Amino acid sequence: MGIDRYDQEMHPRCPPLGGEVPFYHCRRVNRGLPCHRIVLCWADRVDIASFIRENYSQEEIEAMSRPPESRLAVMLETAQRVKKERGR
Repeated sequence: MGIDRYDQEMHPRCPPLGGEVPFYHCRRVNRGLPCHRIVLCWADRVDIASFIRENYSQEEIEAMSRPPESRLAVMLETAQRVKKERGR
Protein backbone atom coordinates (compact mmCIF):
# COMPACT_ATOMS: atom_id res chain seq x y z
CA MET A 1 0.00 0.00 0.00
CA GLY A 2 1.20 3.50 -0.81
CA ILE A 3 1.66 6.58 1.28
CA ASP A 4 -1.66 7.91 -0.02
CA ARG A 5 -3.78 4.92 1.06
CA TYR A 6 -5.58 6.85 3.84
CA ASP A 7 -5.72 10.25 2.12
CA GLN A 8 -9.51 10.26 1.70
CA GLU A 9 -10.21 9.35 5.35
CA MET A 10 -11.68 12.28 7.26
CA HIS A 11 -11.10 13.27 10.89
CA PRO A 12 -14.02 15.08 12.51
CA ARG A 13 -11.94 17.72 14.25
CA CYS A 14 -8.39 18.98 13.83
CA PRO A 15 -7.31 20.59 17.14
CA PRO A 16 -5.18 23.33 15.49
CA LEU A 17 -7.72 24.13 12.75
CA GLY A 18 -10.94 23.39 14.61
CA GLY A 19 -12.69 21.58 11.78
CA GLU A 20 -12.85 18.42 9.72
CA VAL A 21 -9.70 17.53 7.78
CA PRO A 22 -8.59 14.71 5.47
CA PHE A 23 -5.68 12.48 6.39
CA TYR A 24 -3.80 14.00 3.46
CA HIS A 25 -3.61 17.33 5.29
CA CYS A 26 -2.31 15.70 8.47
CA ARG A 27 0.46 13.82 6.71
CA ARG A 28 1.81 16.89 4.86
CA VAL A 29 1.24 19.90 7.12
CA ASN A 30 4.66 19.92 8.81
CA ARG A 31 6.85 20.96 5.84
CA GLY A 32 5.90 17.80 3.98
CA LEU A 33 5.97 15.65 7.10
CA PRO A 34 3.06 14.62 9.31
CA CYS A 35 1.68 16.82 12.04
CA HIS A 36 3.17 16.15 15.46
CA ARG A 37 -0.36 15.16 16.60
CA ILE A 38 -0.96 12.55 13.88
CA VAL A 39 -0.59 9.57 16.21
CA LEU A 40 -2.98 11.00 18.80
CA CYS A 41 -5.57 12.06 16.27
CA TRP A 42 -5.56 9.03 13.98
CA ALA A 43 -4.73 6.03 16.20
CA ASP A 44 -8.38 5.03 16.53
CA ARG A 45 -9.10 5.39 12.79
CA VAL A 46 -6.13 3.89 10.92
CA ASP A 47 -3.07 1.74 11.68
CA ILE A 48 -0.98 4.86 12.15
CA ALA A 49 2.02 3.17 13.80
CA SER A 50 2.50 0.86 10.81
CA PHE A 51 1.88 3.69 8.38
CA ILE A 52 4.63 5.80 9.96
CA ARG A 53 7.12 2.91 10.16
CA GLU A 54 6.51 1.97 6.51
CA ASN A 55 6.72 5.48 5.06
CA TYR A 56 9.21 7.53 7.08
CA SER A 57 12.86 7.26 8.06
CA GLN A 58 13.97 7.48 11.69
CA GLU A 59 15.16 11.05 11.09
CA GLU A 60 11.78 12.04 9.67
CA ILE A 61 9.99 10.41 12.60
CA GLU A 62 12.15 12.38 15.03
CA ALA A 63 11.50 15.61 13.09
CA MET A 64 7.73 15.10 13.08
CA SER A 65 7.75 14.33 16.79
CA ARG A 66 9.14 17.76 17.69
CA PRO A 67 6.65 20.47 18.62
CA PRO A 68 5.90 22.80 15.72
CA GLU A 69 7.55 26.18 15.35
CA SER A 70 5.55 29.17 16.46
CA ARG A 71 3.29 30.75 13.86
CA LEU A 72 5.37 33.90 14.01
CA ALA A 73 8.57 31.98 13.22
CA VAL A 74 6.90 30.28 10.25
CA MET A 75 5.58 33.62 8.97
CA LEU A 76 8.99 35.27 9.24
CA GLU A 77 10.69 32.33 7.52
CA THR A 78 8.13 32.44 4.70
CA ALA A 79 8.59 36.19 4.27
CA GLN A 80 12.38 35.75 4.07
CA ARG A 81 12.02 32.96 1.50
CA VAL A 82 9.67 35.03 -0.68
CA LYS A 83 11.94 38.04 -0.42
CA LYS A 84 14.93 35.91 -1.48
CA GLU A 85 12.96 34.37 -4.39
CA ARG A 86 12.06 37.83 -5.65
CA GLY A 87 15.68 38.91 -5.51
CA ARG A 88 15.38 41.64 -2.90
